[in-house]
Amino acid sequence: MEYAELGRSGIRISRVGLGTWQIGSPYWGWGREFNREQALRVIEAALDAGINLVDTAEVYGGGLSERIVGEAVRDRREEVVIATKAWPTNLTRGRLRRALEGSLRRLGVRYVDLYQVHWPNPLVPLRETMRAMEDLLGEGLIRAIGVSNFSLRRLEEARSLLSRADVASNQVEYSMLKRGPERDLIPYCEREGVTLIAYSPLAQGLLTGRYGPGRMPRGVQRRLLTLFNYGPVGRRLSRLIPVLEEVARERGASVAQVAIAWVLRRPPVVAVPGAKREEHARSNAAAADIRLSEGELARIEEALTSG
Repeated sequence: MEYAELGRSGIRISRVGLGTWQIGSPYWGWGREFNREQALRVIEAALDAGINLVDTAEVYGGGLSERIVGEAVRDRREEVVIATKAWPTNLTRGRLRRALEGSLRRLGVRYVDLYQVHWPNPLVPLRETMRAMEDLLGEGLIRAIGVSNFSLRRLEEARSLLSRADVASNQVEYSMLKRGPERDLIPYCEREGVTLIAYSPLAQGLLTGRYGPGRMPRGVQRRLLTLFNYGPVGRRLSRLIPVLEEVARERGASVAQVAIAWVLRRPPVVAVPGAKREEHARSNAAAADIRLSEGELARIEEALTSG
């Protein structure tokens, strides 16, 4: 496993973490495809594989994700970097503190390593939110401040509103099929020492090689997502997946590992793929050790941009 500094916080994180959106979420098959016992085993397998960054949020599973994460890391707290998030309705000074207190109770911890604004809320002054974050940092209730789903403009503004700290990270969707952060966020983060945390690096399963025309994900909600609307995306995948399979075969790796390694090719980026099986967590962790060559990256780029 490769490790990196979280922003300029001094906190050491694994470049592949574990996302826990799936815990408690019917969207991801909670109660049908996996359950509490499996979730606990997945987190344990991830930690054993060298992952130390576990990302959750107060809204994941209505708080169940935080509870299960807390239970899983109870005896390993000092080796785990716990990241959680405050929902946009909780970004005023008073509500942010109460939201954090709720997260701390569910997690069963005294502090959170990374506390993130889950989504910006244009109805709450960003100044109020960031100053409240800074107060929580000063009290030792959090170790680093992060944001999520922030544009470059909002990220710059958030940083400018802090006087005694800095924003350590911005968590955004980033994968071969969602390349928007490459335009401005990744170069900025690389230049400014901000970590970019990539969620959905496998495009909600599309980049595992398991899906394609005639092989669709289960669940009405996921089928209705634009991402799964086979048309332009399907045509891109029909070109891309064979190339990823070829690279994976040459490497003795999986398609998912190659897709994660591609996301990690830029230094400021870490990835937090989810996992519902222990073997998936171990496989994701191993992707951090893959360094794609210039030739492999060129073949993948051609598949992504041709046609």
